[in-house]
Amino acid sequence: MCMRMKLVDRCPACRSRLEFVEQKDGIYVLCRRCRIAVYMPTETAAEYAANFPALITAMTEELANMAKKIKQKRRN
Repeated sequence: MCMRMKLVDRCPACRSRLEFVEQKDGIYVLCRRCRIAVYMPTETAAEYAANFPALITAMTEELANMAKKIKQKRRN
């Protein structure tokens, strides 16, 4: 079974709302419009079980860094 929810955070590239997806193999924070995602295995995500907001913050920051790199490549 797959759990999905929209996040308050927005993609730094296109400003659409990010989505949190939990599947058997791991969890994802993704932007559907830009088609980029950050993946974390279930075992690693379990370390954040007591602090879910910290997990979302860490994954959102990583996605923001990826989006910035992609934007820079498109400019060049």
